[in-house]
Amino acid sequence: MFGTKIGKLLKNSGKKERIQFWFASMVTVTATLLYTMFAFGLSDITNDSLSKNDVQQLQGVLSSVILISIIAVMFFQWILATQLQNLFNIRKHFTEALLLMGTPHKKIVKIYVSELVQVHVSATLIGCVIGSSIYIVVANVLQIEERYVPVQIYLICVLIGILLNSYTIGSNLYKLFRGNIVEKIRNGNDYIKTNKINVKGVLVRICIAAILVIFMQYISVTSTVRQIVELSKICNILAGMILFDPIARGVYQLLYYMTKFMKSKDAFLSVVMSKSYFRKVKITCMFLILSCTLFVGLHSLFRMVRVSGENIVDKNIGYAYVLDKKDIEVNDRESDSDTYYGLKIKSKTESGSNVFVSGIDSLYVNHFEKINVVKGSEEGLNKVLNENANSILMPEIFAAPSDIGKTIKINMEGKMYDFIVAGLYYSNDFSELNCFVNINYLKDTLHIGSNEHNIVFFNEGNSVSDKNLLTKADIMRKSRERAVSGTEIVEAITYLLITCAVISLFIYYSFIAKSYEKDILRFQAMGMPYLQIIKIYIWNAVFPIIISGIFLLPITKKFTYICLYVMLSPYYFVGVKDSGIYSEIVLLLLFSLISIAVQMFYILRLKDRKNFIEELRNPGM
Repeated sequence: MFGTKIGKLLKNSGKKERIQFWFASMVTVTATLLYTMFAFGLSDITNDSLSKNDVQQLQGVLSSVILISIIAVMFFQWILATQLQNLFNIRKHFTEALLLMGTPHKKIVKIYVSELVQVHVSATLIGCVIGSSIYIVVANVLQIEERYVPVQIYLICVLIGILLNSYTIGSNLYKLFRGNIVEKIRNGNDYIKTNKINVKGVLVRICIAAILVIFMQYISVTSTVRQIVELSKICNILAGMILFDPIARGVYQLLYYMTKFMKSKDAFLSVVMSKSYFRKVKITCMFLILSCTLFVGLHSLFRMVRVSGENIVDKNIGYAYVLDKKDIEVNDRESDSDTYYGLKIKSKTESGSNVFVSGIDSLYVNHFEKINVVKGSEEGLNKVLNENANSILMPEIFAAPSDIGKTIKINMEGKMYDFIVAGLYYSNDFSELNCFVNINYLKDTLHIGSNEHNIVFFNEGNSVSDKNLLTKADIMRKSRERAVSGTEIVEAITYLLITCAVISLFIYYSFIAKSYEKDILRFQAMGMPYLQIIKIYIWNAVFPIIISGIFLLPITKKFTYICLYVMLSPYYFVGVKDSGIYSEIVLLLLFSLISIAVQMFYILRLKDRKNFIEELRNPGM
């Protein structure tokens, strides 16, 4: 009976916050279900229309989907844990009162667990229904083979929620139960002590950051694998995040002196408040940095890869038109600097990847397409151009430097042929994989006459009218579109990420704005004009955005380029500008508006309260 009555009182304590937490739980369950499915439930994101080399490229895409999804699950669970922590803090006085009444610890735990189960069960059920419905729509639109969420994904989602909520409630109650409750209340809040700069802690953070940077430098010197070297640069991002506390506190100290010198009372009071509630500021900043980095970084990544797909065609392909005749025909005349009669054979490697084997010579390279070889492959290009032998030049996207000198089998016209990899070159067209061999050797091997061809390249305008005629602009468009085949799923989940982040941020700001009530009432009791209170909290919303921006701009840029250089060589991005900064500014402005709007809503609700003295005298019950 006692537990039932107390449970009802608990529900009425922070009732609106309970509803907000329920909604936050539902959003988190929805996001967790979707991202868990993307991380562990997708065995195949391809379809029958994709070639083998597209599938190979998509393995990297699938890896990025898994990585992003795991980060997103952790991110949203962290947000929910923070909101549960805030709900617990709002009810702290209530819990302390129960302890003073001599209520056994087991009964208090039972009360909280009972309420959490009620909230979590309903939120989980509705979240799973919404999440699975969204996934079915996404799966049908993107032609994902796995159309429905399997049972094990639901179980994983539920288990994650149970473990997180149990840990959060358990750790908070443990802290509260530990020690003498009377002494804790007598000593009051110790937030001023805990928010002072800990010199020892700062030194430890600096040492850890230094170790990470040294480790990154060691990997960059010792490793010869580009992807590993680039991935090691994540250590720089981790080092920056580890140093967040001292840097952010330093910025606030600078703002403290600046606002004091400028005699801006509103901004000065806001800085003092922010320093006192630094933990809330830190959570807000981390929230903004993580969500914006993932969203802006990934979209910058795909945009830059697509722009690169256009640029490499524009810079390196010299011909204006190409006519693929499909069948072998006799040349009208000899090849010259304006027209090149070539040979291009659709083939398959031994592993089943689709490639084209194209015959070239010095005339083609000098007048129709610039071929940029990977360092150390210059001799291989000369072999292909000048020797009638089975040397082949492979795109570096498809082969590795360790493949040079090895024999590769290629199926041309139903028969397997051996080629020796002479070198690697940077692809000039992301829409297809071209392997270059000497044109005379290719014709001799396939028993095609020296005056025959199946493709023609034109440097000048021509009067040919054919459905297979492609302009340089057509090739640029195809290269852009195929630059990142299959990434629609990644881009879809990044939009989902930022949508859920905005909703979660709105709920989180609602929680922390509610916790500012007592400070607002104190300002009113001091006789402070309400307009000044509004200005203080506008600054209070803006300062975390400024701190986030300081970290966000370099971290997002570093994250984008790490992803780029893991996917493709830096060669492809020379001259490609990163426009991610504009997206970052827009998102920061959006989050600023959300923060200001929510805080203004709660401030204006308190405007007409006349009994604020009584509320201050009787807090928290």
